[in-house]
This record gives sequence, C-alpha cells and structure tokens, in this order.
Amino acid sequence: MALCCRGYKGGGKIEEYAITSTLRLLNLELPIPGFKQFIGVYLFRGEKTALVDVGPKSAIPHLLSTIAELGISPKEIDYIVLTHIHIDHAGGVGIAIKEMSNAKVLAHSRARSHLIDPAVLWEASLKTLGDIAINYGSIEPVPEDRIVVATDQMQLELGNGLTLEIYLTPGHATHHLSLFDRANSVLIAGEAAGVCIDGVLRPGTPPPFRLEDALTSVDRLITLKPQKLCYAHFGCYDNGPERLKRYKEQLLLWYGIIDSATNAGKSLAEILLLLREKDRSLDYLDTLDRDEYARELALLGNSIQGLAGSVRKS
Repeated sequence: MALCCRGYKGGGKIEEYAITSTLRLLNLELPIPGFKQFIGVYLFRGEKTALVDVGPKSAIPHLLSTIAELGISPKEIDYIVLTHIHIDHAGGVGIAIKEMSNAKVLAHSRARSHLIDPAVLWEASLKTLGDIAINYGSIEPVPEDRIVVATDQMQLELGNGLTLEIYLTPGHATHHLSLFDRANSVLIAGEAAGVCIDGVLRPGTPPPFRLEDALTSVDRLITLKPQKLCYAHFGCYDNGPERLKRYKEQLLLWYGIIDSATNAGKSLAEILLLLREKDRSLDYLDTLDRDEYARELALLGNSIQGLAGSVRKS
C-alpha cells in the first residue's frame, strides 16, 4: 500500500498507520463485504486527543477495540471532529459519544441540527445509498450540549505544539470541513479532495453536489501547500498540491463528459463506459474483487448523478 506512513502495526483486530509522531490513520473494518479498507479515521494525540470522523454505526465496535489496543480509553478522547455528517463518516457518532463521555463533537454549523435530530439525514441516506445505508446502520442523535460549531479558520489546540486549523470546504457536502496540521504540513481533506483507491483518484460527488463550491474548496486547499494529503477513503500520500490539482482536473473532465452525455439522453451505464474510455484511472476497477467492485459501482453511480445535477458557471 503506497501510504506515506512511517509504519504499520498489524495483528489481532488492530490496523493502524503512523503518519507523524502525533497522527495515526485507523482502518475501520466493517462487517460488510467489500469494505475492508475503505473508511479511515484519523487519531491526533497531543496533550489532548482528537478523532477525525468515527465511521458508521456498524464500525463503532471495531473503532473502540482499535483505540483500546492502542492503550487509549474512550474517556481520553477530548474531541470528535466530523469532516461532514454523511453516514459513512458520522453515522456512528451518537453511539460513540456514549462511550467517549468526555468528548465534544466539533462539526459545521449546517450539521448541528441533523446531529441533534438525524431523522432527515437517515432518510436521505436510505434514498441515496439503499442497502449500503442499512448495512452501515441507523443514526442515533447527539446531545445538543456535546456539540461545538466549527468556524472557518478556527484553531483547535491539542497541546504539545499540536494545533489543527479548521477550514470550511463545501462542495462534496454543504457541511464539509477540512483540517490542517501546519507544523507537520498534513492536510486531512475528508472528501473535499475526492476518493483515493490504492493511490488512484476518483470523484466523490453524490447528490446534491455543488461543483463550483467544490472547485473553490480545492483551490483553497492547494494554497495550503500540504506535504501530505490524507483521504477519508483511504490513505495518506505525499505531493499534496499536485494531487489536489489532479483532482480538480478530473472533476472538470468528468463534469464535461457527464453533462454532455446527460443532455444526449445517455443511461448511467453508458456514461460510465464513456468515463472509462476518457479517464484511464478507472482501470483500477479491473483490479477489485467482486464485493469491492459492487461497492465502487454503486458509489460511482451516485457520483455520476451528483455531477449530472450540478451546474458549471460560464
């Protein structure tokens, strides 16, 4: 795996990758075929401890066992920072917060009401993801007094020189944010930089997707000049600015293909074939097993629909 991490620790239930002395990537193993190495949670440790995302409800038992094997009690978690509240990133937060009894949940202001009452979010998840959402598990509410609203350029001080800068980065979702550890030049981009499968980029653009917002967010992240770029799906890689620029080019390429094909009345399957012809990075699909391919096919369909419904300003 072409992760830019300093080490891998395997054995038992634990699978984690050291990125810096204060940051680890935790691989969430879901009890769902095809999702073995797809959802990542980032663990920052200074004087205080922060998790970036927690995954869906079905991943929480594995997350709790992983941090326990790292010698961390759930009560030692001070912050849960949500890059956004899609079910695969935040669906389990209502469960996790019961064990992480001292943690505050830091999230975008647009996420707050949905964390308190997730009914609409759950229905939207079912509509968009279908059986995947059911396998992820239902969403439970977060107590209002546990939520802290993130503001643009706020700083989360974790001690021992570890400071996380928060940037609001809409596009993938209106409630999306990214985190930058400037001292170590590490950017936790959530899905603002797309999805990375074994080093290969693809858009993560489910409806409702806002192309102009996404492009503006990518441009903003490029100005940070991160040495390392960390994806929620999945892994952390060097050459952050180059990867961000490549993602922007890919977004524009896909939008042009999908917009033209949609206007011509092409089906979803026909559009995917066109994308595979024009973007050879999609050849990664040929390397997947049956379950991984089914996962990607479903999520690519959502991405096509999101770009088809977006608008490119002239």
